[in-house]
Amino acid sequence: MTPEALEDEDARPAPPVYPAITRAERAHGRRLAAIHDMYRAELDAVAGLLDAIRAGAGNAADLAPAVAGTQLARNMALFGTACGRDCALLQNHHDIEEQWMFPSLAERGGAVLAPVIARLKAEHAVIHGLIGALHEAARDLTASPGAEGFARCAADFTVLDRAIRSHFGYEERALEEPLGALRVPI
Repeated sequence: MTPEALEDEDARPAPPVYPAITRAERAHGRRLAAIHDMYRAELDAVAGLLDAIRAGAGNAADLAPAVAGTQLARNMALFGTACGRDCALLQNHHDIEEQWMFPSLAERGGAVLAPVIARLKAEHAVIHGLIGALHEAARDLTASPGAEGFARCAADFTVLDRAIRSHFGYEERALEEPLGALRVPI
């Protein structure tokens, strides 16, 4: 799947509807968005640094340490993955979803949730690749600061930022009701 395909709303399976869902169950399902908000804040911080560098108020050499200093990167450095350190900064969050939350949803929600869960896993793989590319671009920029390296880093970040925000939005919409109605802990 490409980053553009990840954002294709028509290709994303629709989640089941739970007509009897309560307000409390819906609120529980919205807790996933609160977790995602932490990651969105970090994306916003990196975007702000990119903007400052473009405006001449920041140093391009500061970008890699800023990316590496995010909680996303620290999670990656602490926990690692089978595909290596640069596989993804969101790996820990996605591991939790894939190893704990998705199996609970699949067990309780049955086959009706299977296409949604499969799609979310496929989107995770795309995002992991994009994060690895950004991390590599940021390291290259630190090693050899310059306009070309900065442009590559900024372009990689833009693609990643769009993909993550699109993925989070879909995941939150698709899982809000199932998480609450099926009482899957977050």
